[in-house]
Amino acid sequence: MAGSEHRRGLLLTSLGVVAIIPDATFVRLVDASSMTNAMWRTGLLGVALGIFLTVRYRGGLWGVLMALGRWGIVASVLSGSGTILFVVAVDRAPVSNVVLILALSPFWAALWTKVFVGVTVARRTLISMPFALIGVAIAVGGTSEGLLSDGNLFALCCSLGFSANLTIIRVNKHLDMVPTAACGGFLGCITLAIVGTDAALSGKDFVLMLLLGLIILPVAMALVTLGGRLLPSPETALLLLGETALSPVFAAWVVGEDISLRAVIGGSLVLGVLVVHAGVGLKELSADERSAGSPPRSVT
Repeated sequence: MAGSEHRRGLLLTSLGVVAIIPDATFVRLVDASSMTNAMWRTGLLGVALGIFLTVRYRGGLWGVLMALGRWGIVASVLSGSGTILFVVAVDRAPVSNVVLILALSPFWAALWTKVFVGVTVARRTLISMPFALIGVAIAVGGTSEGLLSDGNLFALCCSLGFSANLTIIRVNKHLDMVPTAACGGFLGCITLAIVGTDAALSGKDFVLMLLLGLIILPVAMALVTLGGRLLPSPETALLLLGETALSPVFAAWVVGEDISLRAVIGGSLVLGVLVVHAGVGLKELSADERSAGSPPRSVT
């Protein structure tokens, strides 16, 4: 990999992580109900990505959408429902719980890929998963509602759906799957509107939703997507840990959310496991690149 290309990937992905850190805090700052918040979030994200895709593909956008086929429909449903689940989870559980549970997504994705695609799960992933699960159990089990609180369960469903979407993207890597995020946004917004979700927002909430839906989310998604294409998967995963580590800190600073000792201990274990997992993956990837003619190992 060329040095300049690698540096550009690091810069873009790092900026994307910085951009997404305030996401969960913005959800907390909005006073409207979870469903109203989710309806605006999905709709604005769909609009922003729709404009981007229209400019990018112009007259060829319809062909891109048609090429996605049935997996595009499944990915759109997962994307839209995942956005709604994330908002509901953040409203009902500490930010630290939600981001730690979401940090398990790469492990679930590895299992989905094994079950549905038949790709061998890397040994480091199998070794890391139990320790990561223990860390999450320690962190989220200390809340008054317990380990199986509704907020934690919504976050788990979001993590499982997101990981399934990662698997679909991996299997269809020859296709541009960004349109599924736009379609998922429109689908989620329309569904919530059909079931009678109140769309009323205060002036403050409206400004926050515009910033989040039209600027923060699209910019972060674009930066991480562009940067991730220039970096090995383990390195991208390592950089994305920045959100896991800093989102709870940002929420504590802005909205005064407490971070319990259990969350610190469990979160530290999860972060440590993920750092080691990504580091070993980078080491194996470098060894594969140096070994001429040897088959590449799994980097999941």
